[in-house]
Amino acid sequence: MLMGDKMRPLDLYEKDASKKVTIYFEGKALEAYEGEKLPVALLANGIYWITTSLQGRKRGAFTFGPLPVVINGIKNMDGRKTLVKDGMRIERQNYGEFQEAVEIDGSKEVLREVVDVVIIGGGPAGIGATLELQEHLTVALIEERGWLGGLMFLKSIQQEGFEKEPKKVIKELTSQFNENVKVFTGTIALGVFDEGEYFLVPAVKKDQLIEIMAKRVVLATGAVENILLFENNEFPGVFRLDFALEVINKWGVAPGKRVALVGRKPERIIPELEKWGIEYIVVPNPKRVEGEEKVERLIDTNGNVYEVDAVIVSDYRLPDINPITQAGGKLRFKWGYYVPVLDEQNCIREGIYVAGSATGIKPHYANYLEGRLVGAYILKEFGHDVTPAVYREKLEEYEPESMPMQRIEFKDMNLEDVQICGCDVNLKKVDDVVKKGITDLQIVKRLTHLAMGFCQGRFCLFNGALLVSQRTGVDMAKIDLPVARPPLKNVRVKSLARRE
Repeated sequence: MLMGDKMRPLDLYEKDASKKVTIYFEGKALEAYEGEKLPVALLANGIYWITTSLQGRKRGAFTFGPLPVVINGIKNMDGRKTLVKDGMRIERQNYGEFQEAVEIDGSKEVLREVVDVVIIGGGPAGIGATLELQEHLTVALIEERGWLGGLMFLKSIQQEGFEKEPKKVIKELTSQFNENVKVFTGTIALGVFDEGEYFLVPAVKKDQLIEIMAKRVVLATGAVENILLFENNEFPGVFRLDFALEVINKWGVAPGKRVALVGRKPERIIPELEKWGIEYIVVPNPKRVEGEEKVERLIDTNGNVYEVDAVIVSDYRLPDINPITQAGGKLRFKWGYYVPVLDEQNCIREGIYVAGSATGIKPHYANYLEGRLVGAYILKEFGHDVTPAVYREKLEEYEPESMPMQRIEFKDMNLEDVQICGCDVNLKKVDDVVKKGITDLQIVKRLTHLAMGFCQGRFCLFNGALLVSQRTGVDMAKIDLPVARPPLKNVRVKSLARRE
């Protein structure tokens, strides 16, 4: 479906010509469309390399790490959050003094909301919990992305348990929300804090600080993609799976013309590539990617060379544990990853519930059922006549997915070229510290800056634990993971200080 006469090199279909604008990247005029994200517009034009790390490594927008760029002469702009405008001029920038942070306009009045239940996460679990609660209780639903439905929204293939295409399912479910529901999309929750009989959830939408008080909290924060460890795994043209799905199904842009799939679960994206006619090859044992300004070839551990222009990492997912540990939850190692310790009603402690992939990796429909289950538990606690057992029985049909342990091939890789953390932390830096006998991840974190960036280790902490386990022989279950510190994302403390 690629390469129409009136299309950009990687467009999958023609876009609305009335929205066409011109942007300039490094002085070169490019075609873009109003409403597009900056990195998507560049990708559609075949431009992958956008920024450079502190170590001089070329970076794109679709693996991890921040995306500092110069826009119209202004440095340290976040390219991930930028929508293109006609005449916009973009230049590359290295990380320099850039620090990714949530911006809060301290001059704006704080928006305050009081509800019965606040739900953090608008995927199938969060939607299910909202629908279960809304007839009797008031709900605030917070979603960091600009849409509801989570990863399911980014898929186009019908999902098990649902009868329609994912976007239609999400639209039909969310159209049932009533006046008791307040939805906050594009909103970042900064944590959960005790405030007497209530919980306080501060959140930020654009630069507006919102303080939500609630009697109960549901953490439906989902899961993150496991970062595969191979040489140059952050090079321009390497895509995390969720980013690949977003550019394909939300923006109508292909990751490349010939794509290599690496990771242990290529089946997660193969149907989407085949639907759009994107050529792909499965490479189960990647060693290194190479190229000048983007991926040009992938070399496997047997020395085979594959000429490709993009690599998609399609591996397992890991529960997003940061919001859980910040809220006071404990963890255990089960099914090959870390999950919260829950009581019989999915609580990590009194008043705070967890639902969806955050409790274990399951199909979207199972996450939806677990959201309904948690909603029923809350309603029962408030004295309403409900039967949670109906959802519990259905949920028992779905066993959480187990993830086999990945082996880190220390001897066969150039560890300096393997990025374990998007904050410019390579595998060698962490490995050198561990080999000296320092195995406490909290100390490793301080010495290497592992898990000290904007996301507080959502994507890298698991691999840090894996490294310690394999170097020392300590079981993963006995490794003490550092807990997420409040706030969950870096914010301008000066702005928060004005809170009354």
